[in-house]
Amino acid sequence: MQPRLAAAVVAAVVVVFAATGCNLITPQATTIDYDASDGVSGTTGTVEIHNAMLIGEPEGEALNLSTTFTNPGEATFLEVRVGDAVEQIRIPAGVTTYGFPEQQLVFPAAPDLVFGSLQNVSFQADGAQPTGLEVPTISTEVVGYETLAPAAE
Repeated sequence: MQPRLAAAVVAAVVVVFAATGCNLITPQATTIDYDASDGVSGTTGTVEIHNAMLIGEPEGEALNLSTTFTNPGEATFLEVRVGDAVEQIRIPAGVTTYGFPEQQLVFPAAPDLVFGSLQNVSFQADGAQPTGLEVPTISTEVVGYETLAPAAE
């Protein structure tokens, strides 16, 4: 009976390894940071920038910065720079979202802008190192982004 017991143990070991797949030698994909949407993310000081993208109309002259800021600390000021245009905004503790008609950050579009290209956007929280991100520019012709153009004031 010893050979049968040994065969059963070997079979059990093979089943266990087959059931776990390559997970024993390959890192789990859930431990890898990546941007799950069309935008990009970064950090400046205590402020985290999530899913930043510039959205505009094909013949428009302005771009709407759509992004979410997370600030676990006290309220801080954040300087956002796109080209020569600068906006300074107050980021309270918690989560703050920009990009919808109620709350927008609007910047002028470069005359030679090509949608789908990347635009350098600089973010700097009070006293922190500035963070430059290559933010994608997205046209309102793209499905899902039709309502995120800069709103007329």
